[in-house]
Amino acid sequence: MASQACQASQQQQQHLGGFPGQQQPGGFGAPPQQGFLPPGQPGGMPGGMPMMQQQPGMMMGGPPGGSIPPPMQQQQPQGMPGGAAGGGAAGGMAGQIHAKLSQIVAANQLQRFYPPQALQAVAARLDARVNFRDLAARWRMPVELALDLASLALYDVILFADDSGSMAFEENGERIDDLKLIGSKVAEIATLFDDDGILVRFMNANTEGNGVSGLTPLATSLANKVLQPIVYNLASSGQLAKPVLVLTITDGEPTDNPRDLVVQVIKDARNRLAAQYGPKAVAFEFAQVGKDQRAQAFLGQLDKHPEVGGSIDCTSYFELESAEYQKRGIQLSPELWLVKMMVGSIDPSYDEGDE
Repeated sequence: MASQACQASQQQQQHLGGFPGQQQPGGFGAPPQQGFLPPGQPGGMPGGMPMMQQQPGMMMGGPPGGSIPPPMQQQQPQGMPGGAAGGGAAGGMAGQIHAKLSQIVAANQLQRFYPPQALQAVAARLDARVNFRDLAARWRMPVELALDLASLALYDVILFADDSGSMAFEENGERIDDLKLIGSKVAEIATLFDDDGILVRFMNANTEGNGVSGLTPLATSLANKVLQPIVYNLASSGQLAKPVLVLTITDGEPTDNPRDLVVQVIKDARNRLAAQYGPKAVAFEFAQVGKDQRAQAFLGQLDKHPEVGGSIDCTSYFELESAEYQKRGIQLSPELWLVKMMVGSIDPSYDEGDE
């Protein structure tokens, strides 16, 4: 998210976007491979725009007007080294990392996945692998917020992307730009903490799909493309090694029938996994791109639903989320918006901020 622009190739045959660190289809733990967003259709985003590659020390930004704005220009916090990841020595924060991870394990009842010795090993590995002070400087945030991202090391991450027609055709394609931005930042953090990277699935297309089109079958596709073939299959064979975080990025109200089918899908996931893995073995985050008011209303209702609202998190588009935080006297930066989107469903303190 920086003010400088990245130059995009105009070759017709290149894919629109790419998520570095995407896992191979078929399960977790596979070597990372290059993923992609389906190419745009005529009248939507141009099919020749590849993923914008970011340079060390900068964050990419999307266009204004309902999208994620570039970060505020500010000086690096004193005492925080700058530069690319790995530019300074990691280490020396194992205690703080362990304290954060312990909070997340307790809040989400993940003791079956992380008994004390296993959790200690994760903290030690992160302390040796990740320079959190350097990460804080690059993301322009306090070290304490960078440490919050360590929670992602406990999870396998699935990015569940809305590829409906409105993503490409509404708001001059800005929603697709925001989706690419979110995908790149999630992949950056996920691969920093875990060599496995992320899995990417789409609501309409297969991973190798070739178009941005269709409706928004949120619940149906969530069950059929994410939960059943990945989570439930691993769980039924006792091979679910880590809890799963599903980050759903969408721009519109679901077209499922009934409209609240997603509530049943979330409840089913909780019930099916509770006995063996715990009731929060799958965490659900729903993030909105674009300013569709029906999507906003749906996610607001879902976030406050009496049966599932307490176990999920919904993140509105930046301006609306910022207004909610402002009510509590918190200034929401674009970086904090991204952090909240990534950890809001697993770190209760973030979900409380926009209530």
